Amino acid sequence: MTVQESGAPTLLSLTALRVADLERSAEFYTRGCGFAHDKDLDTPTFRASIVRAGAAGLELVVPTGIEGETPHEHGNMFVKIVLNTDDVRERMADACRHGGVEEAPATELEAYGMVIGTVRDPDGYLVEFVQRG
Repeated sequence: MTVQESGAPTLLSLTALRVADLERSAEFYTRGCGFAHDKDLDTPTFRASIVRAGAAGLELVVPTGIEGETPHEHGNMFVKIVLNTDDVRERMADACRHGGVEEAPATELEAYGMVIGTVRDPDGYLVEFVQRG
């Protein structure tokens, strides 16, 4: 970690994810992953739901009103959302009950003092759950 040399610190507020079904994705992140619903946005070009885990969060976005719009594709980019939790197995089970699909089971990494497991959200984004200590 480096120290910022001048000015106010920069804090991550949101990461935007394009989703196919706004309500389904919001339920996955709030009920399945423990995020809190912040607000919904409805504009001529997109609908969005903002969900937060602490100060940072996700803006779940569905484009609207764009002529010739095609379904989104993930391509070959690597995107991973990492969430810290007190119980990886329980949180993964919650996520799967709300539309997620287990990608890798909860596994203890003794050398690092943590347990990690991954789930794909309803749109295929990778969510990694981490339990430290």
